[in-house]
Amino acid sequence: MSNNVQDHLPKIVSIFPDLADLPDEEWRKAGIDVKKLEPAQTIPEGIILDYAVFILDGRVRMYKVSESGREITLYRISDGECCPLMSSSILGGTEYEASASVETHSLALFIPTPIFREWFDTYKSFRQFIFQSICGRILTLSKLLDNINFKSIRSRVVEYLLEQAEGNVIKTTHDTLAIELGSVREVISRTLKQLEKDQYIALTRGKIMILDRAGLEELVE
Repeated sequence: MSNNVQDHLPKIVSIFPDLADLPDEEWRKAGIDVKKLEPAQTIPEGIILDYAVFILDGRVRMYKVSESGREITLYRISDGECCPLMSSSILGGTEYEASASVETHSLALFIPTPIFREWFDTYKSFRQFIFQSICGRILTLSKLLDNINFKSIRSRVVEYLLEQAEGNVIKTTHDTLAIELGSVREVISRTLKQLEKDQYIALTRGKIMILDRAGLEELVE
Protein backbone atom coordinates (compact mmCIF):
# COMPACT_ATOMS: atom_id res chain seq x y z
CA MET A 1 0.00 0.00 0.00
CA SER A 2 1.48 3.39 -0.96
CA ASN A 3 1.97 5.85 1.86
CA ASN A 4 -0.45 8.20 0.12
CA VAL A 5 -3.29 5.67 0.13
CA GLN A 6 -2.41 4.43 3.61
CA ASP A 7 -2.55 7.96 4.99
CA HIS A 8 -5.98 8.56 3.48
CA LEU A 9 -7.51 5.11 4.02
CA PRO A 10 -9.49 6.06 7.18
CA LYS A 11 -11.02 8.97 5.27
CA ILE A 12 -11.69 6.80 2.21
CA VAL A 13 -13.68 4.17 4.09
CA SER A 14 -15.46 6.84 6.11
CA ILE A 15 -16.68 8.62 2.98
CA PHE A 16 -17.18 5.38 1.01
CA PRO A 17 -18.39 2.81 3.58
CA ASP A 18 -18.98 0.30 0.79
CA LEU A 19 -15.19 0.08 0.39
CA ALA A 20 -14.65 -0.83 4.04
CA ASP A 21 -14.98 -4.57 3.36
CA LEU A 22 -12.06 -4.65 0.91
CA PRO A 23 -9.09 -6.63 2.31
CA ASP A 24 -5.85 -4.77 2.98
CA GLU A 25 -4.13 -6.56 0.12
CA GLU A 26 -6.51 -4.92 -2.36
CA TRP A 27 -5.28 -1.48 -1.36
CA ARG A 28 -1.68 -2.59 -1.97
CA LYS A 29 -2.27 -3.12 -5.67
CA ALA A 30 -0.19 -0.95 -7.98
CA GLY A 31 -1.74 2.20 -9.40
CA ILE A 32 -4.25 3.01 -6.64
CA ASP A 33 -3.57 6.57 -5.53
CA VAL A 34 -5.04 9.68 -3.92
CA LYS A 35 -4.50 12.90 -5.88
CA LYS A 36 -5.36 16.57 -5.65
CA LEU A 37 -7.44 18.08 -8.44
CA GLU A 38 -7.22 21.74 -9.34
CA PRO A 39 -10.14 23.91 -10.54
CA ALA A 40 -10.59 23.91 -14.34
CA GLN A 41 -8.92 20.51 -14.79
CA THR A 42 -10.99 18.59 -17.34
CA ILE A 43 -11.58 15.11 -18.68
CA PRO A 44 -12.80 15.36 -22.29
CA GLU A 45 -15.59 13.34 -23.79
CA GLY A 46 -14.64 10.45 -26.05
CA ILE A 47 -11.53 9.12 -24.30
CA ILE A 48 -10.95 5.61 -22.98
CA LEU A 49 -10.56 5.96 -19.22
CA ASP A 50 -7.51 4.56 -17.41
CA TYR A 51 -8.90 5.24 -13.94
CA ALA A 52 -12.16 5.45 -12.02
CA VAL A 53 -12.25 8.61 -9.91
CA PHE A 54 -13.94 8.69 -6.49
CA ILE A 55 -14.36 12.16 -4.99
CA LEU A 56 -13.22 12.44 -1.38
CA ASP A 57 -13.58 16.19 -1.12
CA GLY A 58 -14.65 18.82 -3.66
CA ARG A 59 -17.00 19.13 -6.62
CA VAL A 60 -16.84 18.12 -10.30
CA ARG A 61 -19.34 19.09 -13.02
CA MET A 62 -20.37 16.63 -15.74
CA TYR A 63 -21.57 18.14 -19.00
CA LYS A 64 -22.20 17.56 -22.69
CA VAL A 65 -21.29 19.77 -25.65
CA SER A 66 -23.34 19.57 -28.85
CA GLU A 67 -21.90 19.73 -32.35
CA SER A 68 -23.00 23.37 -32.50
CA GLY A 69 -21.04 24.11 -29.34
CA ARG A 70 -24.00 24.42 -26.99
CA GLU A 71 -23.18 23.15 -23.52
CA ILE A 72 -25.46 21.67 -20.87
CA THR A 73 -24.76 20.55 -17.32
CA LEU A 74 -25.82 16.95 -16.67
CA TYR A 75 -25.10 16.79 -12.94
CA ARG A 76 -22.38 17.31 -10.37
CA ILE A 77 -20.57 14.83 -8.14
CA SER A 78 -19.02 15.66 -4.79
CA ASP A 79 -17.85 13.99 -1.55
CA GLY A 80 -18.70 10.28 -1.51
CA GLU A 81 -19.62 10.00 -5.19
CA CYS A 82 -18.26 8.49 -8.39
CA CYS A 83 -19.49 9.52 -11.83
CA PRO A 84 -21.92 6.80 -13.04
CA LEU A 85 -21.21 7.58 -16.69
CA MET A 86 -17.56 6.97 -15.90
CA SER A 87 -18.45 3.65 -14.23
CA SER A 88 -20.58 2.51 -17.17
CA SER A 89 -17.87 3.46 -19.67
CA ILE A 90 -15.25 1.48 -17.73
CA LEU A 91 -17.48 -1.58 -17.30
CA GLY A 92 -18.56 -1.49 -20.93
CA GLY A 93 -15.09 -0.77 -22.30
CA THR A 94 -16.47 2.22 -24.21
CA GLU A 95 -15.46 5.84 -24.63
CA TYR A 96 -16.38 8.28 -21.87
CA GLU A 97 -19.75 9.72 -22.83
CA ALA A 98 -19.46 13.11 -21.12
CA SER A 99 -16.93 15.75 -20.17
CA ALA A 100 -15.90 16.53 -16.61
CA SER A 101 -14.62 19.80 -15.17
CA VAL A 102 -13.25 20.28 -11.66
CA GLU A 103 -15.04 23.23 -10.01
CA THR A 104 -13.27 23.41 -6.64
CA HIS A 105 -9.99 22.28 -5.16
CA SER A 106 -10.67 18.57 -4.76
CA LEU A 107 -9.19 15.35 -3.46
CA ALA A 108 -9.91 12.10 -5.26
CA LEU A 109 -9.20 8.38 -5.08
CA PHE A 110 -7.90 7.01 -8.39
CA ILE A 111 -8.52 3.30 -9.09
CA PRO A 112 -7.04 1.76 -12.28
CA THR A 113 -9.78 0.42 -14.54
CA PRO A 114 -8.66 -3.25 -14.36
CA ILE A 115 -8.83 -3.10 -10.55
CA PHE A 116 -12.20 -1.32 -10.70
CA ARG A 117 -13.62 -4.15 -12.88
CA GLU A 118 -12.10 -6.78 -10.59
CA TRP A 119 -13.63 -5.18 -7.49
CA PHE A 120 -16.98 -4.90 -9.26
CA ASP A 121 -16.91 -8.62 -10.09
CA THR A 122 -15.65 -9.74 -6.67
CA TYR A 123 -17.15 -7.56 -3.94
CA LYS A 124 -20.91 -7.33 -3.51
CA SER A 125 -20.90 -4.11 -1.48
CA PHE A 126 -18.75 -2.36 -4.09
CA ARG A 127 -21.01 -3.62 -6.88
CA GLN A 128 -24.13 -2.42 -5.07
CA PHE A 129 -22.60 1.02 -4.58
CA ILE A 130 -21.92 1.33 -8.30
CA PHE A 131 -25.42 0.13 -9.22
CA GLN A 132 -27.01 2.57 -6.76
CA SER A 133 -24.92 5.39 -8.17
CA ILE A 134 -26.00 4.58 -11.73
CA CYS A 135 -29.67 4.24 -10.79
CA GLY A 136 -29.66 7.53 -8.90
CA ARG A 137 -28.25 9.44 -11.84
CA ILE A 138 -30.64 7.80 -14.29
CA LEU A 139 -33.42 9.54 -12.34
CA THR A 140 -31.50 12.83 -12.47
CA LEU A 141 -31.00 12.57 -16.23
CA SER A 142 -34.62 11.52 -16.74
CA LYS A 143 -35.76 14.66 -14.92
CA LEU A 144 -33.39 16.75 -17.03
CA LEU A 145 -34.82 15.31 -20.25
CA ASP A 146 -38.38 15.89 -19.02
CA ASN A 147 -37.55 19.50 -18.21
CA ILE A 148 -35.99 20.11 -21.62
CA ASN A 149 -38.80 18.44 -23.56
CA PHE A 150 -41.89 19.37 -21.57
CA LYS A 151 -41.23 22.62 -19.71
CA SER A 152 -40.98 26.15 -21.08
CA ILE A 153 -37.68 27.95 -20.75
CA ARG A 154 -39.35 30.44 -18.40
CA SER A 155 -40.39 27.65 -16.05
CA ARG A 156 -36.91 26.09 -16.17
CA VAL A 157 -35.22 29.43 -15.44
CA VAL A 158 -37.59 30.11 -12.53
CA GLU A 159 -37.10 26.64 -11.08
CA TYR A 160 -33.31 27.02 -11.28
CA LEU A 161 -33.43 30.42 -9.56
CA LEU A 162 -35.58 29.08 -6.73
CA GLU A 163 -33.31 26.06 -6.23
CA GLN A 164 -30.06 28.04 -6.30
CA ALA A 165 -31.09 31.07 -4.26
CA GLU A 166 -29.18 31.76 -1.05
CA GLY A 167 -31.82 33.72 0.77
CA ASN A 168 -33.16 35.76 -2.13
CA VAL A 169 -29.87 36.13 -4.00
CA ILE A 170 -28.45 34.04 -6.86
CA LYS A 171 -24.84 34.74 -7.82
CA THR A 172 -24.69 33.83 -11.48
CA THR A 173 -24.42 35.24 -14.98
CA HIS A 174 -26.59 34.91 -18.07
CA ASP A 175 -23.86 32.81 -19.69
CA THR A 176 -23.73 30.43 -16.72
CA LEU A 177 -27.52 30.05 -16.71
CA ALA A 178 -27.44 29.22 -20.42
CA ILE A 179 -24.86 26.48 -19.80
CA GLU A 180 -26.72 25.06 -16.80
CA LEU A 181 -30.01 24.87 -18.72
CA GLY A 182 -28.68 23.95 -22.17
CA SER A 183 -29.99 27.12 -23.77
CA VAL A 184 -28.38 30.19 -25.39
CA ARG A 185 -27.53 33.48 -23.74
CA GLU A 186 -29.99 35.52 -25.80
CA VAL A 187 -32.95 33.36 -24.74
CA ILE A 188 -31.90 33.45 -21.08
CA SER A 189 -31.40 37.22 -21.14
CA ARG A 190 -34.79 37.79 -22.75
CA THR A 191 -36.48 35.55 -20.17
CA LEU A 192 -34.77 37.24 -17.23
CA LYS A 193 -35.60 40.72 -18.52
CA GLN A 194 -39.28 39.79 -18.81
CA LEU A 195 -39.25 38.43 -15.25
CA GLU A 196 -37.67 41.70 -14.14
CA LYS A 197 -40.27 43.72 -16.04
CA ASP A 198 -42.99 41.73 -14.27
CA GLN A 199 -41.28 42.61 -10.96
CA TYR A 200 -40.47 39.03 -9.94
CA ILE A 201 -36.71 39.66 -9.88
CA ALA A 202 -34.12 42.44 -10.07
CA LEU A 203 -31.00 42.07 -12.20
CA THR A 204 -27.60 43.39 -11.18
CA ARG A 205 -24.14 42.55 -12.47
CA GLY A 206 -23.37 38.94 -11.50
CA LYS A 207 -26.43 38.69 -9.26
CA ILE A 208 -30.16 38.11 -9.46
CA MET A 209 -32.39 39.26 -6.61
CA ILE A 210 -35.72 37.53 -6.00
CA LEU A 211 -38.41 40.13 -5.26
CA ASP A 212 -41.52 37.94 -5.34
CA ARG A 213 -40.77 34.33 -4.38
CA ALA A 214 -44.43 33.32 -4.10
CA GLY A 215 -45.09 34.71 -7.55
CA LEU A 216 -42.14 32.81 -9.02
CA GLU A 217 -43.31 29.57 -7.42
CA GLU A 218 -46.64 29.97 -9.22
CA LEU A 219 -44.80 30.13 -12.56
CA VAL A 220 -43.20 26.69 -12.14
CA GLU A 221 -44.95 24.20 -14.41
